[in-house]
Amino acid sequence: MLELINVEMMYNKVILVLKGVSMKVPQGQIVALLGANGAGKTTTLKCISGMEHVEQGDVTEGKILFEGVRIDHMDPTAIVRLGIVQVLEGRKILEHLTVEQNLLVGSHLIPDLKEVRADMELVYSYFPKLATMKTNTSGYLSGGEQQMLVLGRALMARPKLILLDEPSLGLSPLLVKEIFAVLKQLNEDQKMTMVVVEQNARIALSISHYGYIMENGRLVLEGAGSELVENEDIKEFYLGLSLKGKRKSYREVKHYKRRKRWLG
Repeated sequence: MLELINVEMMYNKVILVLKGVSMKVPQGQIVALLGANGAGKTTTLKCISGMEHVEQGDVTEGKILFEGVRIDHMDPTAIVRLGIVQVLEGRKILEHLTVEQNLLVGSHLIPDLKEVRADMELVYSYFPKLATMKTNTSGYLSGGEQQMLVLGRALMARPKLILLDEPSLGLSPLLVKEIFAVLKQLNEDQKMTMVVVEQNARIALSISHYGYIMENGRLVLEGAGSELVENEDIKEFYLGLSLKGKRKSYREVKHYKRRKRWLG
């Protein structure tokens, strides 16, 4: 469904952020994109959704294909019309609107009101809590409720592909499990294709069919989600476990830099 081919991306025609990124997202699968802060994960999503143009960024090399159509120089609105919806980091709700009004904003490309109402009921079936607060002002929702709302708003656009940027950010462990359980259910029920950018590597890989590890603007490791969870480097550097199952100390970060075998 989605393919990035040797993509390079620059901000202000000066700062090179992505350095030859190539990845594939098959239809109906969840693909995780993992890495530390500043690795280029969010920038990769913005290149797919066209949002990098808003921040004076451009894809300078390579290309991005969605269902065979080149999208790397398209306007973000045109990309949404093709079926790609990005859920931004930080729960960007419209705080002054109600829950239902926020959901309706997501459906602005759907002309039939009956279909919009049916889509809204589908959202409520996955997020029953939202159904109990339709008229509540969104700015007063908890962090977890706001995350449910932005996911529901994305679903209202009837996406073929959802780009999720740090959906676990700022949530309690219990809410994180709940959110990711819904994402897995959406994939199973609706065959929803997703790219998940996440620092919680364990839970992201637990629902992902495939995963990529990014460092300094490059993809340095890839594999099936089940394989990456068992990879000893992933366990040590992203899950915080040593080879003996003990949590590593951050004082051993030099050891991390020396031993990253995937960088050769």
